[in-house]
Amino acid sequence: MKTIILGFDSFDPAVFEDMAGQNKLTNFSKFMDAGGYSRLEVCSPPQTEVSWTSIATGADPGGHGIFDFVHRDPATYAPYVSILPMKKSAMGEQFVPPYIAKTLFEEAASMGYPATALWWPAMFPARPELPINTLPGLGTPDIRGQLGVGTLFTTEDEKKSKTAVTRFESTGKGRFSALLNGPQVQGKNGPQPATLPIQLEALDQTSARVTIGDTQIQLRVGEWSDIVEVKFKAGLFLSVHAITRMILTSLNGVVRLYTLPLQIHPLHALSHYSSSKSFAKDLWQKVGPYLTLGWPQDTTGLEDGCITDEQFIALCDMIFERRKQIFFHLLGNFKEGVLGSIFDDLDRVQHMFYHNRLDVAQAWYQKLDAFVGEVSQRVEKWGGKYNYLIMSDHGFTTYQQKIHLNRWLAENGYLTLNNGSTEGDLSSIDWQKTKAYAVGLNSVYLNVAGREGKGVVGANEIEPLLAEIQQKLMGWNGPDGKSVMQRIRLKHEVYNGAYTRLGPDLVIGYAPGYRASSETGLGKVPQNLVEANHDHWGADHCVDSDVVPGVIFANRDLQNFGGVSFRDIPFLAIGKHLDQSHIKPPSQVSGGSQKDLEDRLKGLGYL
Repeated sequence: MKTIILGFDSFDPAVFEDMAGQNKLTNFSKFMDAGGYSRLEVCSPPQTEVSWTSIATGADPGGHGIFDFVHRDPATYAPYVSILPMKKSAMGEQFVPPYIAKTLFEEAASMGYPATALWWPAMFPARPELPINTLPGLGTPDIRGQLGVGTLFTTEDEKKSKTAVTRFESTGKGRFSALLNGPQVQGKNGPQPATLPIQLEALDQTSARVTIGDTQIQLRVGEWSDIVEVKFKAGLFLSVHAITRMILTSLNGVVRLYTLPLQIHPLHALSHYSSSKSFAKDLWQKVGPYLTLGWPQDTTGLEDGCITDEQFIALCDMIFERRKQIFFHLLGNFKEGVLGSIFDDLDRVQHMFYHNRLDVAQAWYQKLDAFVGEVSQRVEKWGGKYNYLIMSDHGFTTYQQKIHLNRWLAENGYLTLNNGSTEGDLSSIDWQKTKAYAVGLNSVYLNVAGREGKGVVGANEIEPLLAEIQQKLMGWNGPDGKSVMQRIRLKHEVYNGAYTRLGPDLVIGYAPGYRASSETGLGKVPQNLVEANHDHWGADHCVDSDVVPGVIFANRDLQNFGGVSFRDIPFLAIGKHLDQSHIKPPSQVSGGSQKDLEDRLKGLGYL
């Protein structure tokens, strides 16, 4: 068996078909001309971490247990990050794998073949017991255990929505200093961040020398540094290593230096970053340093105005180039088995530019087309039988309105806040008077007696209540007079498997132009019902799955396949459908406070 899988996050069929019709994507078009192209039916909801996990397992969320970015502990209503769950033990809180369902990579390994998964979402922490080589993707945290925000060092008094801001203090003409906060360590007065001193010395109007700890680099305004390695003292015999990139964005009048989130150093990881550790080390040493954060393209820094559009695009280019180099390094030694790799820059670029600079997104489709041409040229020399698959997890669409779903539930009598409050979060809800609540971008739960900690909805009320909420939501029209909802489904209509009972009671499928607000995703209840979207992040895919189908290309005829679904991918890749019947949901992971959730999710642009 010999299988190559290229995953292009958010590769949209409508954009592809339009560009292919203009002869702009010739390498992809070769698959279409040979009958090896189809739109791909994606799972509900079409969120990145949900969809790629469904593709890897051939199972919907009921079979693998990832339903949304944010889940809740029904006993306490405490929210937690689905792709970065934690479990309490005698050793304290520890990261645990987000799912245990069998993947096509695991099945290939059980068949005796080598298997490699690169940058696949929801594969952190690595599972060393599985004979699979992995570099994890979305869900990999920074060294603080969060999904990652950078730090802006500035001589001005500035505030940012999410980004940490640290004041540069003058230490002489053209010289400035500050402290970079690292991981939390135990101090005399409790946990506090370990720090490293940063000194900046202006060399002229366009360049400066930056010293961080024992490392010294020279920067030019507007240009990213190479990957920088730093080390924090975390105890008498413990150091925490990290990596980052820096960019000097201003030197005249105002001095600004921006650093990416502090990321796990793959050669010195304190947790199971990759599987195996030698795999990550070998790539670092033979190909070169690489960023490890699950979301390394810094959309938050762009949204907060810490970097410009061009600097963001340059960062995406660098990430893409290094990932291509790693992929080609492995492809050069590939003899048999499965080599699967996700390339997610297109997704990040489209979030920020699809709505108002489509040409920027289209340029990335052409980059991917050129990349496919390079890969095709190599694999076509193999001869014999092999599987060559290219796919996306979903498509893309714009959204002009943010929906505050908990406000709708409150206004329609399904949710009540404590003490007459007009806004709040999950901790502010009067559960004795609440029948339904939203947490996550596409999820509504009933407050069921015997399931939720303070449930009030009896068993005989569940079906009529779901039907009532479903009907009312489908009748909701937005400011433009159009329906807010495309489709709303009951969980048993879309999910199968042992985890189904843990999933949301209603799966919310938004219509084009609408998407849940970040407040909805976090379980908040703001005062407004609908809010216009003026963010840089102006396009998305967390809508109804029918609105954003994916794509699949293959070196085989797909025309008579009868429609290709995410459930078919394991069969197309390794010739087998996966048996998930052995799965039993593990014990509930730890939910946390609202602040813990928000701190952990700051770097995730969706929320």
